[in-house]
Amino acid sequence: MEHETIEQNNASNAKRTVFIGAKVTPQQKEEIQARAQQCGMTVSNYLLARAYGYTPRARLTREEAALLQELDGCRSDLIRYTSVLQGMSTSQRFTLFNQIPFMAGWFHKLRPVAEAVSDFLTAIREQNRVPSTPKPEEEK
Repeated sequence: MEHETIEQNNASNAKRTVFIGAKVTPQQKEEIQARAQQCGMTVSNYLLARAYGYTPRARLTREEAALLQELDGCRSDLIRYTSVLQGMSTSQRFTLFNQIPFMAGWFHKLRPVAEAVSDFLTAIREQNRVPSTPKPEEEK
């Protein structure tokens, strides 16, 4: 799964001590705060990321997080099934499925699904990062 990653360099470790302000309406302030919270970021980090041309990913709602947890359980089941099948002898698999070509095809189709689910879960869990430099123009 492709997703934006933001590389940080040593300058990002420097303590931010300079303030930049902007006049906004109360509604704009609420919208900015809501978007930052939706991304799991402070308002400062969210505005800095946006100023550098990055679009932080929104974090999951409670319902989405519950669905993701269920998906993670499915992934675990798939991995267990795959491990059990790999540990079986050919005769055991033949007895279980009564058809080796079916079992082999099923196993080869199952592995990419488990890997895709794992990649998805890893990408979702990754937190938004604050960029230390503006995004190059060709990537915006």
